[in-house]
Amino acid sequence: MIIVRQGETGDTTLPVLRYVTFDTEIGRFLVTRSDSGLRSVTFARDLDVGRTLSRLTRGTRVMAVEDRISLRRVVDSIREYLDGKPVRFDYTLDLTGTPEFSRSVLEAAREIPFGTLRSYKSIAQDVGSPRATRPVGQALSRNPIPIVIPCHRVVNSDGTLGGYSGGGTDMKRRLIEIETGQIGLALKGGEREARARIRFLLESEPTTGEETQSHE
Repeated sequence: MIIVRQGETGDTTLPVLRYVTFDTEIGRFLVTRSDSGLRSVTFARDLDVGRTLSRLTRGTRVMAVEDRISLRRVVDSIREYLDGKPVRFDYTLDLTGTPEFSRSVLEAAREIPFGTLRSYKSIAQDVGSPRATRPVGQALSRNPIPIVIPCHRVVNSDGTLGGYSGGGTDMKRRLIEIETGQIGLALKGGEREARARIRFLLESEPTTGEETQSHE
């Protein structure tokens, strides 16, 4: 991988991965896009940009080019989202290499409205595999574009949040708090009242004995 900073020039014969970094109250973001569409969103309080770019491009020959201009709209929309605005991220996505089942799960998750929660079993039913709750959780754990594909809106039907690959369960809770205004939501066990508030936010009535997924 060749990293080209803004204003520099590089080898134009290589495929280009454009990227931008920016800081927010929940951490530093790295957003990338290919010529085919938005490729990844990564965020963490201690994000190592160079190491993350290397991981995202491992095994490929690509030129990573810093591009704040073409990615400005994405940056602005993520900032608006973190301010609590119901942003719809209607970008073209590049899910190259994503298996068909995982792609269907991500597409179903993308349709969950702002401020609404769904269960893993509900997503499994949406993709035509009602018993595949664990594969659904595994597919969501590999979501390359969190927030834009809002996998944080998929929770356990028992009223706990489950895990979250985009920064851990605490981050998942924070994003749901931003969208719903609900605070103190249950992480794993949790008090009955906290669990009930998550169940209240679910779009459909939970089913007794439904799945519990880690989504990690």
